[in-house]
Amino acid sequence: MIDILGIEPVKVSTDLASYSTFIYGPAKIGKSTLVHELYGDRVLHVMTEKRYKTLSGAHVVYVSKWSEFLDVMRQLRKPQVKERYDVISIDTVDNLADYAEKYVASKWEEESIGERTDTWGGDWRELKQTWKDGISMIEKNGFTAVFVSHSVQETTKIPVEDVTEGDANSLSDYSEVTEKGVNYLEFLRYKPDLSDRYMNPINKMVDNILFLTNASDSSGNEKRVIRTRESLQWIAGSTFEDIRPVIDLSAKDYEDAVSEAIQGYGKENLTEERQANFDVKTEELDFNVLMEEAKDFATKFYNVDKLDLLNAEVESIFGVGNKLTEATPKQVELLAVAVDRFKEIANKEGIA
Repeated sequence: MIDILGIEPVKVSTDLASYSTFIYGPAKIGKSTLVHELYGDRVLHVMTEKRYKTLSGAHVVYVSKWSEFLDVMRQLRKPQVKERYDVISIDTVDNLADYAEKYVASKWEEESIGERTDTWGGDWRELKQTWKDGISMIEKNGFTAVFVSHSVQETTKIPVEDVTEGDANSLSDYSEVTEKGVNYLEFLRYKPDLSDRYMNPINKMVDNILFLTNASDSSGNEKRVIRTRESLQWIAGSTFEDIRPVIDLSAKDYEDAVSEAIQGYGKENLTEERQANFDVKTEELDFNVLMEEAKDFATKFYNVDKLDLLNAEVESIFGVGNKLTEATPKQVELLAVAVDRFKEIANKEGIA
């Protein structure tokens, strides 16, 4: 049972491996290198591309199909693996999405999802669940997820009247076009090379979305940077409120920027311990234990001739005409609610 009086205040971890991250950018800009330098030998690189020959000292496993990815995910349950790694990096997640689609398509005897017209969307629904279940295995096993993707460009138009002066000034390059009497700003927008079908579940998982790109310094010299805040031209975001929007592309500079932002939460609110989403405990409901407890209450209510009170609660929770003893394991949550109500009524009526 949840005890709201026993809640401890949230502490913000200073360990970078506590925060899940999505990193994207053009080829050869240094995405894999950044991940390796940030987490060192505590990251397992699950690679879908064979371009890791110069990633000196990295721990790499190459997967070429969805079944191999699932094999790696199953091994994350081993205690030795949990002791060895903190972070699991999927690089690139673009290819992994292709693996998932081919895997599900083969189950439906299709070359590609949606090819058949007699599935009534069943293939698409299975793909959605397969993808969500697959990538969530990282967090469920207590690891921090890092996803790496290539970036792509798309031409975007926004009505001029919808663009603020600040947004317009942030655009590095754009043109004004007129279509059917409406004036637009037209510019290139950068985004991950993933459709929303695959990106949306990841977006809900990660704490940070980092866009790696090139920029010019005050002297006009080109340099590589990390973008941490969204703009009209790219997708980005960070869980750290005061992190700098532009950071030089190096592990050291990013670590310093994160540390600087974290200090803003106050020293008394910080912890050096790594925190994974898996550490947030959820109550596991045991159907058999709850059923025995419910039957015990039924006996107690019967012995004092107040079984009608219990039956009223059963009908309220399970529906009119349904019996407590007919509950199934799939109704374990309803059973837990019923047991809690039995406890409340027993206390109120003095039934021991």
